[in-house]
Amino acid sequence: MQKISSYIFILLIAFSSLEANAQATTNSPYSRYGVGILRPESTNQNFALAGTGIATRSFNSINLLNPASFSELGITTFEVAATNNSLRMTDGKQNQYQNHPHISYIALGFPVIRNKWGMAFGAKPYSNVGYDYSTITIDPNAGGVSYYYKGEGGLTNLFFGNALKFKVDSTSMISFGHQLSFLFGNIFNDRKVILSGLPSALNFWSTENTHTGDFTNSFGVYYQKHFFNSKKERYVLSFGATYALASELKSKKTETIRTFIGNIDFRSIMDTISYSEDAPTTTQLPSSVGGGVSLEKENKWLIALDVKSTNWGNIKLNETITNYKNNLSISSGFELIPKYDAFNSYFKRVKYRLGVRYSTAYLSINNQDISEYGITFGLGLPLKRTDTSVPSINLGVEYGNRGIASNGLIKETFVNLNFGLTINDRWFIKRKYD
Repeated sequence: MQKISSYIFILLIAFSSLEANAQATTNSPYSRYGVGILRPESTNQNFALAGTGIATRSFNSINLLNPASFSELGITTFEVAATNNSLRMTDGKQNQYQNHPHISYIALGFPVIRNKWGMAFGAKPYSNVGYDYSTITIDPNAGGVSYYYKGEGGLTNLFFGNALKFKVDSTSMISFGHQLSFLFGNIFNDRKVILSGLPSALNFWSTENTHTGDFTNSFGVYYQKHFFNSKKERYVLSFGATYALASELKSKKTETIRTFIGNIDFRSIMDTISYSEDAPTTTQLPSSVGGGVSLEKENKWLIALDVKSTNWGNIKLNETITNYKNNLSISSGFELIPKYDAFNSYFKRVKYRLGVRYSTAYLSINNQDISEYGITFGLGLPLKRTDTSVPSINLGVEYGNRGIASNGLIKETFVNLNFGLTINDRWFIKRKYD
C-alpha cells in the first residue's frame, strides 16, 4: 500500500508541473490555427524510434501509441518524461530562437490479470498554442495596415485505457484495447488591426477565450506471432492497428470585439461592437486510422514501421487563406541491444535507437503546404535491476523541420531533447517473511 501511495503522489506532483507549464511550451506561428501544435504521443521507449510503436509491446514499459499494448504489461510501471524544445524560426531574412522545456507525459500502467488484462492511465499535453507576431501590408487607400497576432494555451489529455489479450494458438496471440480520453484546457487568441497610415482612423481589436472539456475515444488491436530459426533463436512478428473517432468537443467561448484609436502601445477604446460570454460551441477533432508492423529478434534488435492517416480535411477553419488537409504520416525505427545479459559490460546492455519520420501537410497557408520531418537518436540506459524491477533512463534527441521560408511563411528548425524515467515493481506480492 505504501508503494501505491508513493506512485500516486509522484503522479500528482508531475501532473501539477504539467499543468503549470501548459501555457509556455511553444512559440510557433503555426499554433495560431485550430487547437494549436499537436504534441507527439510517443513515450520513453519510442521517442527515439521517431514515434514508431503501433505494432510494438513491452513487458515493463508503457506504449501509448496503441492501447491494445497495455495487455502485455507484466509489471507495475510508472513513467515520466520531460522534453526541451529548441526552435529556430526564419522568414529568409531574420532569425528568432526560442527554448521551451516541458513535461511530456506521466503514466502508470499495471497488469490487472497477468497475460490477460492490462490497464494504464496518466496525463500528457495534447496540443499547445503560443505565438506573438505581426505583419504589415500596404493598402492603396489606407496606406500601411499592421496586423498583430498573439495567443497562448492548449489542451491536456487525461487518459485511461484497458486491453484484453486472447490466445490464438501456441505461437500467436491477439489483443484488443480501448482508451478513453478527457481533453480540457483554455485557448486565448488576440488579434489587432491598426491602420497606421490613418492615425485618426478606428482600429479593430478582437479577443477570444475558448474553454474546452469533453471525452474522446480511441481503439486498438495488436497481433503477434513468434517463431524460431534453425539456431533456436526466438523472433516475434507483430501487426497493429488503431482508430480514433472524430469528435466535437463541448466548449464555451467568450469573445469581445472593440474599436480603438492609437497604436499597439497606447490606445483608447472607442466602442464595443460585440460581446458574448461562455457561448456554447464545439471544438472539432478529426478521425484517424493507423497501422504498423514490427519484427523483433528477442533481446537483440527490433525494426518497426508505422503509417497513420488523419482526416483533417473534414474540419473547416474560419480563415480566408488557410485550410486543413487530410494528412499522412510515416515513421520507422530501429533498436539494437548488443548483448542484453552482458553483466560485465554495461554498454553492451544499453539499447541503441534511431528513427525517421515524415508527415505531409495537414495545414495549408497561401496554397503552401506545411509539411514536417524529423530524425531521432537515443539510448535506453538500464539501471540496477532486481527480481521485481527493471528500471531505466531513456535519452533521445530529435532534429527536424516544419514549414518553408517563402511566400510570406516561416520555416521552423527544431531540436527536441527528451529525458525519460521508467520505474517498475511488482505489486500485491504476499511476502513470506516480514
